[in-house]
Amino acid sequence: MGAGGRMSVPTSPKKPEFNSLKRVPYSKPPFTLSEIKKAIPPHCFQRSVLRSFSYLLYDFILASLFYHVATNYFPNLPQLLSNVAWPLYWAMQGCILTGVWVIAHECGHHAFSDYQWLDDTVGLILHSSLLVPYFSWKYSHRRHHSNTGSLERDEVFVPKKKSGLRWWAKHFNNPPGRFLSITIQLTLGWPLYLAFNVAGRPYDRFACHYDPYGPIFSDRERLQIYISDAGVLAVAYALYRLVLAK
Repeated sequence: MGAGGRMSVPTSPKKPEFNSLKRVPYSKPPFTLSEIKKAIPPHCFQRSVLRSFSYLLYDFILASLFYHVATNYFPNLPQLLSNVAWPLYWAMQGCILTGVWVIAHECGHHAFSDYQWLDDTVGLILHSSLLVPYFSWKYSHRRHHSNTGSLERDEVFVPKKKSGLRWWAKHFNNPPGRFLSITIQLTLGWPLYLAFNVAGRPYDRFACHYDPYGPIFSDRERLQIYISDAGVLAVAYALYRLVLAK
């Protein structure tokens, strides 16, 4: 009490302002990339053809087993159970075939074997069977690893500046919005990136993984882009004939 009977109200302490930039590391780490590689046991860098093919065979066996169960037993299930079984099959088979995709991805990194020709042959067959242009992805993905996080040179998942965000971006900055974004990315993101370079590096003209003369590729890479396109078209035509046969 005081000052004519008026009670002074204590002011609430001002909350310190949070600066997200302070969380960003700005000094070099106390180790180098070469030191990290030296700390990894040498056998981890040894490629084995037998081991690589064993992983591939394992995936093929699982995929064949799932396909056999689904096509031979699911049609005999009651409608309600069938409606549950098929989505579960799609998810499980998708996980297995993603493993096949990853093996082809490792071929693109020359990690499947000591032989580049074998890596490219296996990678081309596997990725084409999954309707992925092998050499196109190999070259753009290699540049992605060389420029990860670069605003100017990264090939995919290019970070956006705050000034470059669209007006609707703020409405997705919440759990439902993030869930919707992830759903779109996992379902449509991959084909949209390959076909229209969505979320890819900005170029001064149209960029596409199926275009041998697109800005993504150099002159020495264009022939192999044709080969990638031929592989995808061959598998697409085979699937078309298979559907007609049934």
